[in-house]
Amino acid sequence: MRSFFWGIFLLSSGLFLILKHYFNWNVPTVRVLIGLFLISLGLSLLIGGPNFRIQTNMFLDQGRLDISPGEKDYNIVFGEGILDLSDTSMDELADKIDVNVVFGSAKIILPRDAAVSIKANSAFASVQFPDDTNLTFGDRTYLSDPGDKGQADLILDVNTVFGSTEIVY
Repeated sequence: MRSFFWGIFLLSSGLFLILKHYFNWNVPTVRVLIGLFLISLGLSLLIGGPNFRIQTNMFLDQGRLDISPGEKDYNIVFGEGILDLSDTSMDELADKIDVNVVFGSAKIILPRDAAVSIKANSAFASVQFPDDTNLTFGDRTYLSDPGDKGQADLILDVNTVFGSTEIVY
């Protein structure tokens, strides 16, 4: 969906300025423009929302996050996202990846053959690990080692606040 904020704001501001000049209204222009700004922002959120997504960051949106080679930080705020690491080779991934979920939901799909150390922090949230255990408050470290390598190929740092994160293979 698209954001209609600038269209609504510029159209209503232009209409206001034309009417003010044509009818010679004596009203405070700055106050009215601030009010039109806030009304336009509210209408934009109701109509289509801003849906900000910049590669590895998602705000008020849902979908898949893009995996960028060497990228270390992925954020989901007020949204729902899927971070699929299963099709990405270990050479393209950074050694340590941070995933932050705030007031949202995330699903992280791990590579099947990689040993992954998961350091999860949770505050008023739910983090579900591959072994179907949950963390609701506090922190926990979990080693997902399907090939019995003994050490992690990838360190995944997951921070979830007022949301949910599901980590699966």
